[in-house]
Amino acid sequence: MAPRVNPSRAPRSHASWHGKLTQRAILAALVPTLVSGTACVGSTVSGVPLDAGAPATPPTSALAPRPRLKFAPEDETPIDFEKLNRLDTDGDGILDGDDNCPGDPNSNQADADGDGFGDVCEPTPRLVDTATTLTLNPSPARVGQPLTLTVTVRNTGSQTALSVGASIPLPEHLELVSLASSQGSCTHDRWSSVLCKLGDLPAGRALTVTIQCTPSTTGSLTVKAFALTEALDHDANSGNDMPALSLTVLP
Repeated sequence: MAPRVNPSRAPRSHASWHGKLTQRAILAALVPTLVSGTACVGSTVSGVPLDAGAPATPPTSALAPRPRLKFAPEDETPIDFEKLNRLDTDGDGILDGDDNCPGDPNSNQADADGDGFGDVCEPTPRLVDTATTLTLNPSPARVGQPLTLTVTVRNTGSQTALSVGASIPLPEHLELVSLASSQGSCTHDRWSSVLCKLGDLPAGRALTVTIQCTPSTTGSLTVKAFALTEALDHDANSGNDMPALSLTVLP
């Protein structure tokens, strides 16, 4: 007679035993979390807790009041141009809106050159002319041989030219050797331009910038120079401020 087997003690298959063990391990790991009531709180999608629900709105009292933005055009009193035009600042009997020199008495409104400025307040032109010339020696030049560039700035006007500056962009195949100026100072930047601050230049006087360089390859080059005076001066002839020369470099 075959022995009776208790069903509860019957051997289990390996798969059934492994499944039960896995379930128990998962439950054992979740018990502390389930007991504490924090299950799933840490689960997020795109940074938002899954059980967070609708975003909480902070109480009104917790929000800092937004400062009122101020815009100058709204806060400032508009300028009344009509009122200003009805003034007579210089007391010459002509309203400022019609006066060609509202700050200087000129009841006759004389304007010899017809430029809209009365003769008594006509801006005084700065009669300066920074005539600029450029020489290359020798020309044509030879590869590896010294070449001298000389820039001369002469003030052919009747008044002092203030804060004269000069710029000489060196072509790619001219290698700088030395740099000098008769007044002021010059520098050479990484873009191969010579920049000079040359100071004031009295009427009838001239200054020079001398550049020694060496051609590194054959061909035709264009050498340019440019000189100017400060923006408040009026150059009598701006057409002679930027000379340019062609240079042939031989082997």
